[in-house]
Amino acid sequence: MLWIKRLLLLFIGLTFWSCEQKENPPVQIYGALFEIMHKGDLSSKISLNQFDNDANIFALGALKDLEGEILILDSKPFISYETSNRELGISNDYNHEAALYVSTVVNNWTELKLPTNVNSTEQLEKYIEEISSDNHINIEEPFPFLIKGVSSEVNWHIINWDSKDTVHSHQKHIESGLSGVLEDTPMTILGFYSKNHKTIFTHHTTFIHMHFLTDDEKIAGHIDNIIFGDDQTLYLPN
Repeated sequence: MLWIKRLLLLFIGLTFWSCEQKENPPVQIYGALFEIMHKGDLSSKISLNQFDNDANIFALGALKDLEGEILILDSKPFISYETSNRELGISNDYNHEAALYVSTVVNNWTELKLPTNVNSTEQLEKYIEEISSDNHINIEEPFPFLIKGVSSEVNWHIINWDSKDTVHSHQKHIESGLSGVLEDTPMTILGFYSKNHKTIFTHHTTFIHMHFLTDDEKIAGHIDNIIFGDDQTLYLPN
């Protein structure tokens, strides 16, 4: 009888554990940073038109030929690029192609207060890892997150690569198009976290890739460096 009780307890424990675990929303990845950086492959890996009628899409990436940045928030695209007169343009349609594209579908988000002692990307990485288990996130698989509120400082760029230049570097990508610094600016940030996709969709020094959109929808781009604010909200997929 004792072994039957033990088996029953084990079964109950495994059932409870499996109910507590949740799968991260699937993340689709097209293209890779190492192909861009080391092979100079700027070709289209996917057309965004195929997502035109899909709901709850959250995505980021870079346009074909590195002619701009991709951000999609809840199925609304914000494609940022440098215009011919060196101004910032934003397209809200799907009629674009991507050299790098990271995408997921999230129907519901869990809302958390971002602690005031989380000020940098490195601190955000550590905080996400600390809270992942309590929020049913599998830290070994990629997943998206959102941050909303006033960011203290954001260094950003929108790539506009010279097609004649065949030597790529992270710094040259930053300097190739438009760039700037925003201070005390309300915005929405979309990020993807992964411990296993360095040089795929994150650079070799970080687990995180982030793009942003200001609340007035006038500026969207890639985040190079950030100091988070004291009153921001973190959203994890639920």
